[in-house]
Amino acid sequence: MFDRDDLRAAVAANLLSADQASRLEAFLVSRKGGGDPDVEMGQENLRFLSNFNDIFITMGLIILFIGITTLVSTISTPAMASGNLLAGLMVAIPVAALAWALMEYFCARRRLLLPSMALSVIFVMFCTIGAMSVAASILGSDIENLDFMDMWGTTGTLGVMVFLSALAASLAIFFRFRLPFSLALSALSAAGAVYVAAGFFGSIQNVVGGPLLLLMGAATLAVAILFDMRDPERIRKASDHAFWLHLAAAPQLIWGVSALVTGSNIVGGSTSGADNAAQGITLLVVLLAIGIGSLALNRRALIAASLLTFIVTLSFVLSRVGFGGFNIFMIVTIIIGSGVVLLGAGWKTARRLVLNFFPRGGVWSRLFPPEPL
Repeated sequence: MFDRDDLRAAVAANLLSADQASRLEAFLVSRKGGGDPDVEMGQENLRFLSNFNDIFITMGLIILFIGITTLVSTISTPAMASGNLLAGLMVAIPVAALAWALMEYFCARRRLLLPSMALSVIFVMFCTIGAMSVAASILGSDIENLDFMDMWGTTGTLGVMVFLSALAASLAIFFRFRLPFSLALSALSAAGAVYVAAGFFGSIQNVVGGPLLLLMGAATLAVAILFDMRDPERIRKASDHAFWLHLAAAPQLIWGVSALVTGSNIVGGSTSGADNAAQGITLLVVLLAIGIGSLALNRRALIAASLLTFIVTLSFVLSRVGFGGFNIFMIVTIIIGSGVVLLGAGWKTARRLVLNFFPRGGVWSRLFPPEPL
């Protein structure tokens, strides 16, 4: 197998350009087994679905756990009704244990990723239910009267503990099974814990209203980019890890920008007193800049996860210009649909154009992978 240090040394000695080294590395990887030879480089290949059998098994698992949850709930419900908050563990422990045991077979042994993703959600969810029971018992809270719209005081502490338990459960899955999807659960759990904890320092709507959303989205995106830099060709597992982190980062990042630009929230309206149409157009420019960044990073996932925000933003701008509901729907669907189709069909050409405006060589070639001719 080739040594990537040799390629970097060749670039440093001006024997190869960074673009030539990247293409040579991708070619050698595909020939020598460092990646899947049937996988096209740079295409963000989704490997969580092999065939319909994966869907078939996943459907069976969901039905199975609905039945098992119903069974154990018949035992725990009377105890919880009598005020025993720890009775929630009677549901959480057996269901979470079964989910983990099945992951040992479907994930560790069979490597069936779609069933493993379903099992990971079930495991994290019931670990969270167990943690909620323990936390509520310790804090002396009435679990039936918890109000999660008020994220400070006792319920805030409970919320932080619940999200931290979800983070611990998802990280346990990642370190045991190296399941890429679990990183998305970890990122969202960590963000949830931070958002709830922020409520202790003021109104949670003001705290989460922009800067914190943007900060958490940027932090998640930074970790995703670190994984991407380990796999510029997008053919190894590091790319799968980054894919799910990009999906977790984009909504937080873009809604954070939305809140900062509009003064509050593009759905709820502006509170800054500035012209709404100007704010909407400014936000649209920001979103287009994010799209250009996605092209440079060679990550369609960022744009895909941002489509809802693109649609809402464009609708917001058109409504302020004076278009009616039907016209807005028609214009938005045509513009967004055409843009996605054209971008998907001409992704490589668009990337080559965009990369002319980004630095090249050295570490930049791993951050912004060159597009082979």
